[in-house]
Amino acid sequence: MINAGDDLTPNREDFKNTRASTGFSLRSRVIGFGQTNSPSRDKNGRSIFRLGHRSNLDREDPPSEFQLALGGTREPPHHHHRHRIEPSPWVQMPDAGVGVKSRRLSVSLPDDFFVEVADLLSVYEYQNKFFGRHGRHLGKGATSKVTLMARKGFPGELYAVKEFRRKSKAETVDEYEKKVKSEYSIAKSLHHPNIVETVQLCTDHGRWNHVMEYCSDGDLYQLVEKGYLKDCARLPDRLCLFKQVARGVNYLHRNGIAHRDIKLENCLISAGSKLKITDFGVSEVFCGTHPGLREAGGQCGTNMNNEIRLCAPGICGSEPYIAPEVLRKDRPYDPRGMDVWGTAILMIYLTFGANIWKRAELKTGSPNYDLLVTQWEKWYARHSEPDPRITELDYPHYVPFDQCVTPPALRRVLLMMLNPDPAKRASIADVVNNRWVKNIECCRFDSYDEPAVVIDASKKDATRVNGQKIFCHNHMPVQSQGHSLGKMPGQPGY
Repeated sequence: MINAGDDLTPNREDFKNTRASTGFSLRSRVIGFGQTNSPSRDKNGRSIFRLGHRSNLDREDPPSEFQLALGGTREPPHHHHRHRIEPSPWVQMPDAGVGVKSRRLSVSLPDDFFVEVADLLSVYEYQNKFFGRHGRHLGKGATSKVTLMARKGFPGELYAVKEFRRKSKAETVDEYEKKVKSEYSIAKSLHHPNIVETVQLCTDHGRWNHVMEYCSDGDLYQLVEKGYLKDCARLPDRLCLFKQVARGVNYLHRNGIAHRDIKLENCLISAGSKLKITDFGVSEVFCGTHPGLREAGGQCGTNMNNEIRLCAPGICGSEPYIAPEVLRKDRPYDPRGMDVWGTAILMIYLTFGANIWKRAELKTGSPNYDLLVTQWEKWYARHSEPDPRITELDYPHYVPFDQCVTPPALRRVLLMMLNPDPAKRASIADVVNNRWVKNIECCRFDSYDEPAVVIDASKKDATRVNGQKIFCHNHMPVQSQGHSLGKMPGQPGY
């Protein structure tokens, strides 16, 4: 139970959670109202698809019309009890999509994708030639595994190579290849500082391989798992990373593409501590021409118009990040709202070290989500005017945010992104164009077209370049060997 006057400051016992037998709870510290869920990991604790190296609710009043619109039911009242919620496997295989992860196709894909294919081993070689494709894996998931390779003749030119799963018995060869080529052509068309660059589509021994930029510093899950970003001193890092994710998603939406699986594991850190979004296995082209069509010429964002193609009802993504309208599965939905919701949940992970609810669904054992809906309902009850907007002094007061999210401007941005009503939720363009978000110090420009001018964040005086500032950040923990010489040849970890 959470009351408006409750003190939610964590105590020592809140930081002693251990991994459950299922292997899905966070090892890192979680504060008192963090759910015991964690981002998607496999049974061995490895990151899935990781490239590179996370009011008074005892009253059971009948649900209001606002709650019913969000999927509530008029069930008999019952009491909620605070208890440990056992974690569950968060990864949800999508019911539909155009990527290789999907069970079925959600759109009509072209019969002939314009995609060039190369033989993998004629261009690239495994770093460990003795073990070959069974050598060093950067990550492994339900639909693919990722291996480190180098371009032949250039051992220092490294790439992450994603080997797709084999065709399932339920799909034809033609349907399977369409999914592979669709995912590749979407990823290949994207060119933005916060998107992983896709290089080539290759085959090897009958298996499809997706060659990508190698991000050497791992993913955001690792930083969350270590509890590094929760420190108050790391607020500039959290804000910079949040802004980079929002910029990447905004680029996708401007070009008619929805990611649909924004989460910690799909945000990689490249050399230089820059964030990049990866894994377009469940992405949708919701507007314009599919980049794989010959008429698109391999470009995203062609023939854009005002027609938005909705996604068919069905689960997609990872449960803690899934928006409430997707979980309901009762109507087609705009995939852009799912990306906005997922980006806000990612920032919650960065801030709290865990999500603060298990599932964005009313009365399913997630009291913090119930409270969010209640506070939005109360706020709308005070505003009879059409399309009310939150202001600096007038916004839903949500206890977890009020106590633990600073500055207040960030609370308001997250609340706009977490409006349970998708029709009233902020767009990602609203987020990146928010005056406060624009002023967040960021170590990355929003386009490759910007000049490469770097400003040291430790200096007060920073010049502007084309109206933007760029700062020098290092989001990774300092790796210290003390007085040791470090790992020597022949030692584990060298």
